[in-house]
Amino acid sequence: MASSKLKYTRLSVSKLFYGFGLAAITLFSLQVSAQAKKSKPLVLKSGIYLKNITPDFKASTFRAEFYWWFIFENDSSKTGMSKEDILKVEFVNGIGVEANVFTNEIIYETHPAPNTYYITGFHQGDFYFTPDFRMYPFDKQQMDIILENGQFDSDQLVIVADTASFKRSKQDPNFKTLSNDILRKNNSRGFRIYKTDISESSILYNSDFGDISLEGNSSYGRLQYSVFIDRSILPYISKFVIPLMIILLLVYFVYFLPSDKIDTAAALTVTSLLSAIAFQSSINGDLPEIGYVIYVDKLFYISYFLIAVSMALSLWLFNLDLQSDNPANKEKSRKILLLARIFFPLIFISAVILFAL
Repeated sequence: MASSKLKYTRLSVSKLFYGFGLAAITLFSLQVSAQAKKSKPLVLKSGIYLKNITPDFKASTFRAEFYWWFIFENDSSKTGMSKEDILKVEFVNGIGVEANVFTNEIIYETHPAPNTYYITGFHQGDFYFTPDFRMYPFDKQQMDIILENGQFDSDQLVIVADTASFKRSKQDPNFKTLSNDILRKNNSRGFRIYKTDISESSILYNSDFGDISLEGNSSYGRLQYSVFIDRSILPYISKFVIPLMIILLLVYFVYFLPSDKIDTAAALTVTSLLSAIAFQSSINGDLPEIGYVIYVDKLFYISYFLIAVSMALSLWLFNLDLQSDNPANKEKSRKILLLARIFFPLIFISAVILFAL
């Protein structure tokens, strides 16, 4: 009898521990599931369709006109996010953009399914960009339109590209977001769009912006539309290369003058020097104030060097000509002129190639 009671007690304890274990596992699973649902951010799909984009290189800005759209699923009773809060997306590099810009620009809204939103609108405005003129006038630039939601961090909301739309529209992968209007006149302006890109990222702010409810650092999702441009070569050949070549050609004529024509040589070199200085000032007037030497400046510097050398050689050859009774001086003048005729274009062409590397 006692043995039966002992077995019954052991069985009851085993069942009790089993029940506690099963309850603990179930509770843990529910907590993990709830945490996973809680940590899953809302996905905001975005796309743009560029109608026009025009850079202002001197102001380091560009003007863009485009249609935009957002697609997202949201049950505000569960997420606590309203449509208005979700649309509090900012143009990070926009100039003079008003608050709630997207809400104010809505031109169409529909709901393809319950708690699913499709919202579209139109924006035109100016944006900052940071041009790099080191290779001007053969430089390449990147103009970005950057979106960020400042209301929710990346744990709550992420912005992604609506790549499915671009695929359905059969857009060229190298020219996503561009309208046919832009592509049609792509080679008729002073610049040429050679590709576009879309990138998704997050930016870490090392500040709580004075909000004690936030952690010291916060991360926000970003979506960046990039347009890459370079300059059309033909206009700059006529605008830059040909005038500079004419200036240097005038200097090169010095090496074909008789040594005693010092007045003509001086006139050619001085005129060429003044023309080159004025030409450089005119070209730099099209650019903003920059703190580094650009490609075109280097070409002007080598031109100044060649002009200065030509002036110095003219004086030296003139002095040698004054000692014309010495046959050795005539031979020396002839060799100097021959070497100058060879090295003058050689130095300039080498500099053009070297500075381009």
